Amino acid sequence: MRVWKAAAAAGLLGLLATTATLPGGTASAATSGPDVRVGSFNILTVSADKTASGERKSWKVRRAAIVSQVTGQDLDVLGVQEANQRTYWADHLVDGRTQYLDLRNGLNAAGGSFALTSTAPFNCRNAWSERKCTYQNRAASGDNRILYNTETLSVVGRGAYRYRHQDTRIGVAYLAWARLRVRATGQTFLFGTTHLAPGNETVRVAQWQELIARVNSLKGGNPVVLTGDFNTMKYSKSARTLLPAMVSNGYGDALGQHYATNGTVPRPTTLDHVWINSLNRFDRDVRNWSYEQDRGNTRDPNTGNGIDWIFASNDLTIPRYSVVVTMDEPTLRLTGTIPSDHCLVTATVRLR
Repeated sequence: MRVWKAAAAAGLLGLLATTATLPGGTASAATSGPDVRVGSFNILTVSADKTASGERKSWKVRRAAIVSQVTGQDLDVLGVQEANQRTYWADHLVDGRTQYLDLRNGLNAAGGSFALTSTAPFNCRNAWSERKCTYQNRAASGDNRILYNTETLSVVGRGAYRYRHQDTRIGVAYLAWARLRVRATGQTFLFGTTHLAPGNETVRVAQWQELIARVNSLKGGNPVVLTGDFNTMKYSKSARTLLPAMVSNGYGDALGQHYATNGTVPRPTTLDHVWINSLNRFDRDVRNWSYEQDRGNTRDPNTGNGIDWIFASNDLTIPRYSVVVTMDEPTLRLTGTIPSDHCLVTATVRLR
């Protein structure tokens, strides 16, 4: 699933806007607007190192696999979840003070040109400590962070929204957002990423409703792309109202999924492993978390029951959608170090 390097970064504009000839290069110009490569990845917090065992390796071991998968997708912008913001775990990192800085450094050491929309751990006058915090807005968004390719995109606005509804047992949940400009064309779009409460459906639903309201207040006339771990499958009870709410507010699922429905005609033109769930739980046998019988179905496949989502404005074309796995195709077994208990999900989004 390796894609070509960014056409815009190479200065090669004017590529045809068809998936047959457009190989997924990033932020490249096309007849109906630039294609932007977006992704979402719950990378599993470094604090999980304290219970690492078996297939669930420590962050220092997993980091290289995460870097390899991300760089292999030639992304313009990536939303990450569980990218720990605390320096307490510095000894468990390779070369960064926080997990998200460590990831950025790893991506750039591998040839990337990534920056974070905010490097600050906390919205405090002293950005590196929340002790005796005097509030200062630094667009810090907890362990939800946005990484963008500086060769293809620039930031024209950024922020972090702290949900009013919280499950205090698991930390503070945020929506991280940025208005990004495509360098090749000047077009802008609103990008966001989040991680909704996993164990409390009442809080999770309230957070999702807050997200919709906040995005509507931020988007203006911009196309919208939202990513994240919503801790909700299409068969979840709350999806019955929230998936339609996303569509009615202007930004439906990029894969074209609907509540409690499978085998529908997908929104994207090209599909990569969409029959696989986005949550793998460090299980090497992909057959245990997929609809393997649909691996060859590109017309109306059963799509994996993932909890990681990419939403995009309803009027945007989605040329490609991928659930990224490193596996032996004949045996359907993961190979190498398993990067996280979640799979990276990516999409090509054609801006208007």
